[in-house]
Amino acid sequence: MLTGRPVRLHLPLIALAFCFLAALSAGQTARQMPTPGAPTPGAPLLDASEPEEPQAKHGERLDPETAYGPTIIESMQAVMERERLQPSSTKNHKARNGAQGSWAVPSRRKTANPHSGEHYAINKWGDTRMSVEFGEPVYFGGAWISGQAAPVLWAAGVRFHGYRDGEKVATGAWLEKLSERGDWLAADFENVTRIEIEARPVYQGSGWYGLDDLTFSLPPAEGASERRRVVVDFDDLSYNMRLTGSGYAGLTWPKGTGDFEMETQTVHAPKVPESADMEEIDAVTTNLESSFGGGGTAPVLSFSFAGPHIGNPGAGWLPPDTNGSIGPNHFVAVVNQNLSVYDRVTGNEVISTGLANFWNTQGSAGDPRAVYDHHSNRFIIIATNFNTRLWLAVSLTDDPTGSWFKTWVNLSQGSDSSNWPDYPTLGVDATGIYSASYMVGGNSISLFAIDKAPLLTGSPSLGTITAFRNLPWEGAVHPAVTYGTPGRMYCISRRGSQTLRLRFVQGPMTNPTLVEAGNVFVPNHGSPPNAPALGSVAPLDALDWRPMNAVFRNGSLWTTHGVASGGRAACRWYEIDVASVATAQVGTISDPVMSYMMPSISVNKDNSVVVGFSGSSPNDYASSYTAGRVANDPAGQLSPPAILMAGTAPYNTIDSSGVNRWGDYSLTSVDPVDDTAIWTIQEHTRSPDAWGTRVGQYEFPVTCPAPSNFCVTSANSAGTGAVMGYAGDASLSTNSFSLLTVGLPANQPGLFFYAPNQTVTFFGDGLLCLSGQIARLGVVVADQLGFASFTTDMNAPPFSAGPGQVQPGDIRHFQFWYRDPAFGGAGFNLSDGLTVTFCP
Repeated sequence: MLTGRPVRLHLPLIALAFCFLAALSAGQTARQMPTPGAPTPGAPLLDASEPEEPQAKHGERLDPETAYGPTIIESMQAVMERERLQPSSTKNHKARNGAQGSWAVPSRRKTANPHSGEHYAINKWGDTRMSVEFGEPVYFGGAWISGQAAPVLWAAGVRFHGYRDGEKVATGAWLEKLSERGDWLAADFENVTRIEIEARPVYQGSGWYGLDDLTFSLPPAEGASERRRVVVDFDDLSYNMRLTGSGYAGLTWPKGTGDFEMETQTVHAPKVPESADMEEIDAVTTNLESSFGGGGTAPVLSFSFAGPHIGNPGAGWLPPDTNGSIGPNHFVAVVNQNLSVYDRVTGNEVISTGLANFWNTQGSAGDPRAVYDHHSNRFIIIATNFNTRLWLAVSLTDDPTGSWFKTWVNLSQGSDSSNWPDYPTLGVDATGIYSASYMVGGNSISLFAIDKAPLLTGSPSLGTITAFRNLPWEGAVHPAVTYGTPGRMYCISRRGSQTLRLRFVQGPMTNPTLVEAGNVFVPNHGSPPNAPALGSVAPLDALDWRPMNAVFRNGSLWTTHGVASGGRAACRWYEIDVASVATAQVGTISDPVMSYMMPSISVNKDNSVVVGFSGSSPNDYASSYTAGRVANDPAGQLSPPAILMAGTAPYNTIDSSGVNRWGDYSLTSVDPVDDTAIWTIQEHTRSPDAWGTRVGQYEFPVTCPAPSNFCVTSANSAGTGAVMGYAGDASLSTNSFSLLTVGLPANQPGLFFYAPNQTVTFFGDGLLCLSGQIARLGVVVADQLGFASFTTDMNAPPFSAGPGQVQPGDIRHFQFWYRDPAFGGAGFNLSDGLTVTFCP
């Protein structure tokens, strides 16, 4: 019998290349929603030593013959008729759906503590009866067993059973308590052809564990007396590889046979970059950064309504990938895999259909994003089929219930011919539509620039599409939703723990170039830890540090992403001055108890900001939140987080690796009607183990500029002269503005009047300070102290109609005319002037 600690040997692999191909293809069917992808081994490290890109990079023009799909213009009426005849599935396509567990090497992000090296195996879905077949009688010594995923999901005990020719011949002792670092579980089974690993369940019939350094001995080779000791350590494999069905190490790794309880809504774990630096570094507070809310001005929630939820047509996927944008009359929301349109005034749902039905495909249409293009007054939607295609749809007008131009683009060409697009991003400017995807199977991201002009004609079509391939994998490259016409599309990515990368695409769109603008240095940060939530047996997946969205406005690029802060997930946001390639301000939304994740940001014409995000704690269900600021708030400061929609139930959608999926993003957008209100769509728990979304409209408290005096007053019978003043504010909506004058002769009549321009003209015993179309207000009489006032009514003439009408943003100049017979001369006089800027 073999005793003592095993010696590790690498068993030669049988058909290793075939195993890799089998592992790559397993579980990636068109009906499954892959999670955010990651490079294969050999991807470049994300650190400052990485070589700089060329300053200007010419792209590859896609060939319309091979890259462009067929186009169609289709009414939403036709889409809904197809939905009626062939309803979109509401089944959760990413759940276990009755499948048994399998053996796999976890992704980098789901790897806990291998006993040796970098890799080990896990029982996917927490199957409690897994086995390994040797193909011949062996001596089985044992293996190292560790906990996998959150400790509350660790199997309550593990033991081995030995089988020979289908008959159980041995049973080992229980490992009663699993540990993070792992423990040796001895078996000492002689002449077994198969072992079964039995686990005690802890959650719905499941219990997760890790298996490493599986140790057995083969019979002596011919002519030898010593058994051949073998240690299977999995270190010659890659992250996120399937073992079941592979024949790895000359062994058979069957599916599990455990008894699960009720079926749950779960999804496969997200792919994680194998070479990316996913360090857990707490955010470093600098003089530019606010770490705990702060003194920002809070936006006011003026309207909200329920958005898509799991169970809507096509919405049978986890996580939802919450996204949507506000238009002139509608809010368009997209989630995995549903498209819904809402009346923005009532919040009523007017369209709900599966995205696969929208594009009339039998395959997938996931990772969707939507923007309202304020340049062309159209909605734009993209998605991917997780194979070769980027789906594209552009509404023909600003009405998403009307007709749409639809097509697809084959992105898997050139150096990406063997790769497929994952986690596509979306940006727009005056001339183009832009999207970047991690091309799964390779080590890089590709950015695509689509000429928008041909899409806006009476007969829309795809024009020039330019690919900028082989950009370093940096989680995501986000092109911005661009306001104004800067002449370039800015894109942002996260290069390292202290660096963002700024690029821009420069026209013409028929032959654009990609320019490396430079590195933006930011406070040190690491990947956010998962977020505990009330009633959740495992914390919610906070994804990683990739940028979630980007907006360009008034010379600044705004972006946000997840970070670690104080051992919890937090949301970092930036304003980047593109001229200096440096941060103008940095802030972090964090809390000593709450975890915050999945942020998105937008900024209006006044440089007021809203950030929308999710939040949870051990005492709080997963809920949706917002925070905001106005332009003159202290740098780096947002208002304290405020709830948009409180979660109402526990959330447990444990995936095959024991991860509780949430996210993978959200969106916040500016109202095109007034360019002031900001809307957001965010995820929350709607019922046990089910997600919902909430749409919120936010406005900022009106802060009108203070009126100011101008011109000069003239002496009168009461003294040095009459002086103008005011009470309230000049907001047309609050309607609480009063005009005042002091220093008047007692008991004398007068009136306030106003005009659009200033002048200085001698008039009566004083100076006339106004010119242009003059509007007069009612007569008032000064009191015994020489004081007169007039309360305006902005809803009545002359302010509401006629020559004296005022609109938000108008500037008017006021004066007071009054009788003063005791002074002599003309018998009347005037006050100084008051300049007033009216606001909404």
